[in-house]
Amino acid sequence: MSTAGAACNSSGTPAASAGTPPAPYAAAADAAWTAAITGSDPSSAAGALDAEFEWTNSEGHTFQRGETLQNLPALAAALRGEMNVQHYDYNHVHVVTSARDGARMMRVWALRPDGWRALGVITTTLVTGTTPFAATGAAAGDCDNPCRTMPYTPASENARQIAAIFMRLKMDEWHPDPADWAPYVLDDVYYVTETAQLSKEDRVRRLASLKESGAPSTPGDPVVSMQIHDFGDSAVMIARHRPYRGGDPYYSLRVWAFRDGRWQLANTQQTVIRSTQGPPAS
Repeated sequence: MSTAGAACNSSGTPAASAGTPPAPYAAAADAAWTAAITGSDPSSAAGALDAEFEWTNSEGHTFQRGETLQNLPALAAALRGEMNVQHYDYNHVHVVTSARDGARMMRVWALRPDGWRALGVITTTLVTGTTPFAATGAAAGDCDNPCRTMPYTPASENARQIAAIFMRLKMDEWHPDPADWAPYVLDDVYYVTETAQLSKEDRVRRLASLKESGAPSTPGDPVVSMQIHDFGDSAVMIARHRPYRGGDPYYSLRVWAFRDGRWQLANTQQTVIRSTQGPPAS
């Protein structure tokens, strides 16, 4: 995508101007940032990192902005050789996904007053497995967190609505209800974990199968922590979860978009946080 004529801010990334659709500028900002960080002077990419930026690598270690600046060569290595780059526009939030051998990456850009800033990056290593969305379990349990409550206090009305819809989705997964679940998920959403890469169609089909079988579904993975960045017509949810069935916790990066009069899950990717084994939920 050409960046000719695009105004740039002090960091060198294109800044959106009044009356201009932000998506082309977001794509240009990502291209410029990727070229800078993988070039001869990775430090030149620092200006595009948001004050609240965080990068979670394939081992589940999360680097805040300051830590990232000390580890730019490692982030550059995760970017090199990426393929199948896809862009998703949610107005004030822009998502870039990509693949490389054995891994997937998602980058989230947010439109700030002074231009597009990289808010989050997550890398997920892909391993062999068939862990299904909305899994069945031999022993049914209760789903309090995240179906009815979560350790999260919304800071805005948008965040409150998003949190409520998230819990609704988790309830619809626990007690399979594909008809209620589907309207709150965008059609082109892509769900990425280490062992599953699922489309909305995959998940609706799975929920319908579970509902028809009557088999008990495993409760959703409890939320350990959550924050929601509210950008008006789009939002970014960052959460850490503890698997209901035990095992290492994981970091999840989700993007939401306000479409057709309601908040909808737009993009999501998660990475296991290594070497922090947690007990099964009781």
